[in-house]
Amino acid sequence: MAHILVAYKQFPAPSVGHAGGESLFGLMEALHRRGHRLTLVARLAADERQHLPAAAAICEAVYTTPHHRTMQGPRVIAFIRSYLAFRATLRRALREVRPDLLHVETTQTAVVALGLSRPPASYRTQDLNWFLIEQRLGRLRGLRRLLARLQRLLLRRVEPWIASRYDVVLAISEGDRSLLRDAMGGVTPLLVPLSPALSSDTVAPAVDGGPNLLFVGAMSRDHNHQGAMWFLDCVWPRVAAQRPDVRLYIVGGGPQAALVNRADGDRVVVTGFVDDLAPWYRAATVFVSPLLVAGGLLQKVIDAMAMGVPVVATTVCNHGLGGEPGVHLVTADAPDDFAAAILALLEDAAARAQMAEAARAFVTTTYDVDAAVARWDATIRSLTA
Repeated sequence: MAHILVAYKQFPAPSVGHAGGESLFGLMEALHRRGHRLTLVARLAADERQHLPAAAAICEAVYTTPHHRTMQGPRVIAFIRSYLAFRATLRRALREVRPDLLHVETTQTAVVALGLSRPPASYRTQDLNWFLIEQRLGRLRGLRRLLARLQRLLLRRVEPWIASRYDVVLAISEGDRSLLRDAMGGVTPLLVPLSPALSSDTVAPAVDGGPNLLFVGAMSRDHNHQGAMWFLDCVWPRVAAQRPDVRLYIVGGGPQAALVNRADGDRVVVTGFVDDLAPWYRAATVFVSPLLVAGGLLQKVIDAMAMGVPVVATTVCNHGLGGEPGVHLVTADAPDDFAAAILALLEDAAARAQMAEAARAFVTTTYDVDAAVARWDATIRSLTA
């Protein structure tokens, strides 16, 4: 079996509060079950130390460096210091551990690892940054639009070049896999996606009440914040006017002040971080994903589907998922259409049940982590033979 050194700019753990870290931990657990030895190098925030035992339980060693948000000084200086320390620690771990394979997660981590003396390496991107910028261009004007176009042009060249430095490239979704294949001249990445963290069998307390709309995400992130604000400004008034009995729950850590100020504690509730998402999904009548910019594969959406909650989402949210609109979820981009889709599902219990069942079957078969890891495992064995 191979000794795999895993490098990630965040800290991977169950319930760490960000989908990327939770997904990577699931992959690490699957590799551990298959007999591979693991070592981890990651940045760690002060409030994440509680997650160290989970990583230590499946790793022979865990190397950490401070995350920039926990470091003193100006943010830019802290950011630079944090990543320089991360690179130095990764170099030290490579020298001390002498792994059979290096796996790096995300583009930022891949940049950190460039130029280091290393064994064969795999790389999984969680987002294609040029694609995220591309989605924003239509809402930008003037100098900001020009700068964004230049940034997109640069990243469109740089990110595929970074990927080409690695022996194996992994894509997190079919959408990203297709984009990478085209950008890399036909080289097809291996699909190793997120998998549902919850399922319809997940034990959760029974919750009375409803109907409820639910949006889940790390609300400190701009894409989630902007999507929630767009929903509150443009969609929610239309829904609330037709259904005064509906409540909206926005669940996730680090909500910004502008969002917190929109909560009234009755019809609009902003919870902040919660330890267990299962009861919130269980209580939801309809899950909404109103993101204006989205990439990769959205954990929040596949979890809703796996829990049997019908989903209304913007088209970009389906980029990585690849569900069939009208069958596995409803997609809508205009406020009127988004609100109409929600209201239609609220009125039709049979339609909700039919969509929920189709969605559950779709995600549990398409995003099977064991099947994905089996494909990756075969590649690891061939690289390290």
